[in-house]
Amino acid sequence: MNLLIQFLRRPAIVHKWGVEDWNRFMPLARNARLLGRCLYLLEQHDLLGVVPSRLVDQLRGALNQTRYVQVQALRELRHVVRVLDREDIPPLVLKGVAYLVSGLPPSRWRNLSDIDLLVPKDDIVRAEQALGRDGWQPSGDFDAYDQHYYRDWMHEVPPLVHRQREIEVDLHHNLAPPVSRIQINAAKLWADSLLVSGPYGMVVRTLAPADMLLHNAIHLFMNDELRGGLRDVVDFRDLFEHFLAQDAAFEQLLLGRARALGCGRPLYYAVSTARDLLGLAPSAAFLAEVEVFAPAAPQARLMRWLIEQVMAPARLGLRRTAAANQLLFVRSHWVRMPPGMLFRHLVHKMVKAKKPALSAADLPG
Repeated sequence: MNLLIQFLRRPAIVHKWGVEDWNRFMPLARNARLLGRCLYLLEQHDLLGVVPSRLVDQLRGALNQTRYVQVQALRELRHVVRVLDREDIPPLVLKGVAYLVSGLPPSRWRNLSDIDLLVPKDDIVRAEQALGRDGWQPSGDFDAYDQHYYRDWMHEVPPLVHRQREIEVDLHHNLAPPVSRIQINAAKLWADSLLVSGPYGMVVRTLAPADMLLHNAIHLFMNDELRGGLRDVVDFRDLFEHFLAQDAAFEQLLLGRARALGCGRPLYYAVSTARDLLGLAPSAAFLAEVEVFAPAAPQARLMRWLIEQVMAPARLGLRRTAAANQLLFVRSHWVRMPPGMLFRHLVHKMVKAKKPALSAADLPG
């Protein structure tokens, strides 16, 4: 059994742990990027005295690093917002930075790897150009095919990074690729978005609570191969419980929004995974309505097995985890692209991967 999952469901279990258990637990928590969340749970349940002191130091060090990155992300966001404000382009912040500016529960512990922003589709090229004039450049070497892939098939432009700083900025015009099986009307997202006064005098927009949860589900179960991992499921559970505590009608609001945006399937996966792994306990009526969005039983069983192998392995490095990751990688492309497009994309990637890198001796002159 995965010790991290056991702890996240019932923190008091650490009373039973010995040195071997802690040595198994820490790599799992670090790999899942949940060290800060674990520290908060230990403090919340008055369990720090049970933890070996050297591990407490590691947990506190990880949380201090997270807080440093959060400050850097907010400063980077301030720079971006100033540029977009000059162009009269409204920025809507997504995912981790949205939790941060809104003061939502995950902001107390969640690390950030980039800044995700939504801008109107008609403004995205203008936003990219404005940031380019102010020092933001593509974060990698994107060839003509990559440019075509992002600009014609995806819901974002190539990632940007400032030449003097390191935090990546991802500009989106939707929550899912326009060629994927999920077609989202972005105008509905903007219509229900919330205006938030963030740090440093910033005024930005965030998704409405239900849309925020649906974006979490889409990103994890439709746009990527579970790349956000267990951390995103913890986000989903924490936010679900937070918003439900604020509004008793939140479950029905979430269901209605999933129907309106066509996001029922990812909502099913997010709810069932948070229930199975982390003990999320929605109402029976809500669960019954979510089941309507489930795939056929064999597909549901396979997905449950794949998710468990990736998110809840007994230890790191298992072969079945690697196999599950490969299958989920294939699935992530399958749900994002029509078959013909997917075939061309995979062929291009295979050909590109086989091209040998140039050495210094190969260069002219």
